[in-house]
Amino acid sequence: MKPDPVDVAAAPACSPTDLAGSAWDEAFLRVESYFRAHQIESRILLNRLVMEVIRDARAGAPRGGDPVGLAMREAERRTNAWFARVLGDAADPDDERLGTRGRIALVLADVPARWPQHFLADAPPPAELVEAMRAAYIEAGPEIEITSMFPRPMDFGPIANVADEAWKTFARWPLLRAGLGWLLFVGLLAAVWFFTH
Repeated sequence: MKPDPVDVAAAPACSPTDLAGSAWDEAFLRVESYFRAHQIESRILLNRLVMEVIRDARAGAPRGGDPVGLAMREAERRTNAWFARVLGDAADPDDERLGTRGRIALVLADVPARWPQHFLADAPPPAELVEAMRAAYIEAGPEIEITSMFPRPMDFGPIANVADEAWKTFARWPLLRAGLGWLLFVGLLAAVWFFTH
């Protein structure tokens, strides 16, 4: 299915002087990268989305606010609101994982390739997009339950117990440990001599 063409006339009317400044340039690049991570590749659509986010972030920016942080929060807010609108009853709008799960559904439904012009659009999305997103939406597993665990002594079996007793015996009698070490070394040398001659 060929995606619909992107509406160029829908781009916001922002003059370049409204958004001048190196901090806002950095915010523009970050938001652009954010939308590229959502696999939005159309330069016209990408530019329109980024300009809308920057415009709204700048309009609500307090004096001395961080442009990058403001723009990224606005981009995240818009994306999550769109996911909540598209997924409808399938998603809980208060779920803090909505953004993550919505992005997974976006990729699985292949929305950026099939319906790029509807991503973050104010108009209602087509029924096919909604069905594909809802079908791809991953249901959460059971909630995490916190339990208490208490340490217990570990039992390694009878062989480990014998080895532990032998180790303690060698630790108490250093001469026995040294004698056994030398005996093992001489036995190893004898084995090497026997196999090489």
